[in-house]
Amino acid sequence: MSAVARHTDPITSHEAAEGVDLMRSQMLVLTFAKQYMGQFFTDKALVATYHRVREVGENPIPPLSDSRIRTARMELAAAQLVFFAGYTLGTVRRERIWTLEPSLAKEA
Repeated sequence: MSAVARHTDPITSHEAAEGVDLMRSQMLVLTFAKQYMGQFFTDKALVATYHRVREVGENPIPPLSDSRIRTARMELAAAQLVFFAGYTLGTVRRERIWTLEPSLAKEA
């Protein structure tokens, strides 16, 4: 299964969508989160950690864009493999907190 672009999107978006393997990137993000993210994480932390681990190169992982990482996490949440666990506090803007543990999930 590959990504989909809107019919109003430019040809470059359609070409990019054809090159995305959704299931592969979802499993990459899920496996990565299990290995590196701990019990709770935000999208911001997930993206930053993914790129940091990739740069270090000790455990080679394929490149994914920030947008693809966030979208894969959203798709995993829709599939009930990642769960909403609350919001961060004390920042300028709240961020959603995610968990891989269903028992720690909260209603959005």
